Amino acid sequence: MEILISAGGTSERIDNVRSITNGSTGLLGRHIAEAFAATGRVGRIWYVCGRAAAAPAAEIAEIVRIGDVSELIAAVRDICGRRDIGAAVHAMAVSDYAVSYVSSAAAIAESVERRLALAGPEGREAAGGLRRLIEEGVADAAAFGRDGKIPSDVDDLAVFLRRAPKVLPMLRGMAPGAVIVGFKLLDGAAREALMDAARRLLRDSGCDFVLANDLAEISGERHPGYLLGGDGSCLPFGSKAEIAEGIARAVMEAAAARAYSRKEQGG
Repeated sequence: MEILISAGGTSERIDNVRSITNGSTGLLGRHIAEAFAATGRVGRIWYVCGRAAAAPAAEIAEIVRIGDVSELIAAVRDICGRRDIGAAVHAMAVSDYAVSYVSSAAAIAESVERRLALAGPEGREAAGGLRRLIEEGVADAAAFGRDGKIPSDVDDLAVFLRRAPKVLPMLRGMAPGAVIVGFKLLDGAAREALMDAARRLLRDSGCDFVLANDLAEISGERHPGYLLGGDGSCLPFGSKAEIAEGIARAVMEAAAARAYSRKEQGG
C-alpha cells in the first residue's frame, strides 16, 4: 500500500523575499510517516511538506517540498493521478488565505479618488460606496508587483488576501478509495467545542478519521489528541508518538477491512 502524508506549513509569497506562513514544524507529520514505515506493510510514503518542515528518514519516504497552497494542490493531484494511494493523512497546516495583491494606503486613496472623480456626482451613489470600490474596483491600486522585492520605505503597506481553496475536501475526489485522515486544530477551546468542530469536519469533508487537537495544550512532545472515527469511536492520545502510532494502526486496520470487503463483494 502507498501512503500520502502532508506535513508542515504552506508559505504564501508576498514578493521574492517575503511571505506569510505559520509556525508548523512538521514534527507530527514526521512521526506519522515513521510510524507507517515501522509497520512493514507500506510500500511507499509520499511525504508532501513545507520547505522547512521536518522530514522522515525512512527509505520508503519520497519527500516532495512545496511552497504555497497552489503548489500543494498540484503535488497532491499529480501523486494521486499517478499512484494507487491507499491512505492519505492530511496533517499540513494549510494557509486559509493567499496573497491577491500588495499596495499602500496612498495608492489605494489615489485610486479611490480617481474613480470617484471619473464617476461624477451621480455615479458616486451607484458605485455602492467605498467598500465596493475597495473590494472590486481598486485592483489598479496594486502599486507593487510580486516579482522582485517591495521597497522597505513604504509607511503603510497593504497586503490583500483572498480565501484559499480547502485541500481536505478535494482528497476524496483525488483518491476515492483511500482511507483519509483530517486534522482539526483549535486554540484554547473548550473540550466539547473542539469535539464538535472535529465531528463537523468528519461529516463535511469525506474523511474516515479526524484528529482533534488544541494548540494551547501542545508543548514539545506533550501533544494531547483525539482520533475520531466515522463509526463514533474516539481514541485519546498524549504525545506525538502516541498520535502517530494510533493513526497508523487505525488506518491500516481500516484499509485492511476495506480491502476484505471489496474482495468479498467481488467474490
